[in-house]
Amino acid sequence: MKNSIRSKLIILLLIATIIPFGLSIIANYFYTKNTVTKEFVDTNHDLLKRSGNDLLNYFNEIYGIPLSIYSNRPFLSVLENGATTYIEQNSAEIQRSLLGLYFSRREIVQLNLYFTKGKDDYTVYNAKVSSRGKMYNFNQMPAYRNLSFTRGSYYIQPTHPTQNYNNLSDFRIAPPKQVVSLHYFLNNVTSDQWLGFLSIDIELSRIKEIFDRIYKKGEEHLYVVGDGNVVLYSSEKKLIGKKLDTKWYKKISSARSDDTSFEWKGKDFSGVYVYDKMMSNHQRWTVIKSIPYKNLYYNSTQLLKITVTLGAISVLLVIILTIVVSFRFTRPIRILIRDMQRIEKGELAVSFDSLGNDEFGQLGKHFTSMVDTLNDLYIKEYKLQIENKTNQLKVLQSQVNPHFLYNALQSIGTLSLKNDGIKVYRLIMSLSKIMRYSMKNNEDFVTLKDEINHIKDYLALQNERYDGKFVYNLEVDEGLNKVKMPKMILQPIVENFFKHGFEKKQILGVLNISIHKQPDFSLKIVIADNGEGATKEEVEKITASLSDDGLHTTESIGLKNISDRIQFYYGKKAQLKIESVKYENFVVTIIIPIEMAKGEINHEGSTNR
Repeated sequence: MKNSIRSKLIILLLIATIIPFGLSIIANYFYTKNTVTKEFVDTNHDLLKRSGNDLLNYFNEIYGIPLSIYSNRPFLSVLENGATTYIEQNSAEIQRSLLGLYFSRREIVQLNLYFTKGKDDYTVYNAKVSSRGKMYNFNQMPAYRNLSFTRGSYYIQPTHPTQNYNNLSDFRIAPPKQVVSLHYFLNNVTSDQWLGFLSIDIELSRIKEIFDRIYKKGEEHLYVVGDGNVVLYSSEKKLIGKKLDTKWYKKISSARSDDTSFEWKGKDFSGVYVYDKMMSNHQRWTVIKSIPYKNLYYNSTQLLKITVTLGAISVLLVIILTIVVSFRFTRPIRILIRDMQRIEKGELAVSFDSLGNDEFGQLGKHFTSMVDTLNDLYIKEYKLQIENKTNQLKVLQSQVNPHFLYNALQSIGTLSLKNDGIKVYRLIMSLSKIMRYSMKNNEDFVTLKDEINHIKDYLALQNERYDGKFVYNLEVDEGLNKVKMPKMILQPIVENFFKHGFEKKQILGVLNISIHKQPDFSLKIVIADNGEGATKEEVEKITASLSDDGLHTTESIGLKNISDRIQFYYGKKAQLKIESVKYENFVVTIIIPIEMAKGEINHEGSTNR
């Protein structure tokens, strides 16, 4: 039905789950996107920084190559005196020393040594030392001119093709490569005598190894830029050795020192540039990595896909559970409607106002129809009169025997009193009080004082029966006499003492009854005896029998009746506990609320009867 509770419930549950869940996914995506993006950028900056440090360490290693010259005294002497002095002997030393330097690193492509004295120079290329050449004007080489002017220890020449320093090396065997040249200023440390220049050409293989591991080929690009904006190395090979003059690089050049990234949107690239600037002894380097948005948001996009997938599964489960819950929720109502249709034929009369257009409205209509049917039935006066007469007759029949017996006991008591049978009279009076107390069927609740007096009468009869073989102690807090409590909940427990615990013992029986008010305004009743007691297994069996599913023994029927009654009246506020030690004691504890407002009967517990 369109207006059914089931439809409304399904719609309500779906709205209450899907909308908050969808909003949480959206909020989580944007938050995660920003967080993951920042972490991704920071991670890439750390990679650039570490790789930049690796580059500086690598150049420091290359810078240390010429230092071996100063520990080679024969070769140092040749540099000081010139190559032509003792030409044959010096040529061998020069060749040996230069080849040693050449083979010290696998990435060295070419060496060139220039002697200040004599203006001689030698080149090592393709593992061969050239013949002696002459360089009369070293100022023709910008690197040498710069070193002679600044007297710096070395100078790094940006990436360039291999050059033939003295035109004496054979470049036909191995074609020129892209190299980085390190030019060294050689001097005598002690005398500061200028000895010459040493140039080392290094191929980019090691630099390529350092930087190729930190970017995705085909998707990202990397640039290593030195002084003069010349590209030392790049994933775009066409830019190596060329001056980088783009808008985005100008933005990096003018950026503050603490900036490490910025977003860029252009025709050729849209994403983020991450960079790190560093400074070596004589060179400033900038390592740059371009990351497209696709890579930048890859992790957050994958997380979104996973979240959406899980969300879709969750929504599907919610829909299924919603339908199941709605069907289970409305099913009892539908059953009640069918039951009410059967009640229309019969015996009970109940009326409700209109409850709307849903299932509750249907309940109201059926109840109205049922009331009309019952009214038609009760119009028949003769049926009502017959039923009333029958009921009155049953009541009289049920009262004849108890009243007769009570009157007879009164007569016997009077007769025994006339014959000085005072003890007999007292016993008969106790019995008659017990019967009168039991006959009051119209009272469910009595005062604590009435219940205690009833127990005293009962114990008086039992004391006479057992000829004083037991004693009892009764301890009750003051001010509790008028407290209301269910009728006849103490006698069955006391009676169990005589049935199951007292007769089997040979010692004096002791029965203790204590009734005290608790701090939480509850009444605690403890009935303890020194009878036969029960084992732990028997106590568990009796406790289990108090529940609906328990197997009721003859010993637990009375306790079961008491438990059901206090649960009916007080629900979960009432408790009945059993404790016992075999051959020592049996203790029953009852806890009920002290005060109960008029009409406050908790039917929640009635299902446990």
